[in-house]
Amino acid sequence: MNSESITIGREKATIPERIPPVSSKPLTRYLELELLLHNFFESTGYCKENYGITCNGCCNENVVEYPKIITGCSELDEERIRIYGVGNLKGGCPYSSDKGCILKTHKTPKCISYICPQFAKALSEQGIDYDWLETHALLISILNEAKFDWWSGSKIESYRISDEEFSEIKRQIKESLKI
Repeated sequence: MNSESITIGREKATIPERIPPVSSKPLTRYLELELLLHNFFESTGYCKENYGITCNGCCNENVVEYPKIITGCSELDEERIRIYGVGNLKGGCPYSSDKGCILKTHKTPKCISYICPQFAKALSEQGIDYDWLETHALLISILNEAKFDWWSGSKIESYRISDEEFSEIKRQIKESLKI
């Protein structure tokens, strides 16, 4: 990587040619919850055993068509493209494959939260009440620092979540998923 030196005060600093972007706090929190959900879905083994695919939320959404007008979703999209490229634009979702979604991170809120009715039933039989719509709304709220009204599809009000509140949200998710 090429670099350039600049002087700051009396010190020389080396600046890399490309400085990777720093994720915002909301995106960082979103990615934490995404990882938690991904690990939970994988740990069940449900999709692999029943469909032979990776289980990270079900692929029923073309991420390219996900709304970009929401600030947090735009940042998520930009980071996904930076990491994974634009994907294969010749089919449905550019990140879908025969083995499931190729994205390990930076999925849209719907992609990571949605599970099929059969999987929801299997979880319910294990005493786990998973509501993908509620999870989807929570992820959008975290990503956009807003209380999100699922039914109207718009932010109701700006809302900054404290570190303590975020820790409590994670604790409640873990508890509800029994992990």
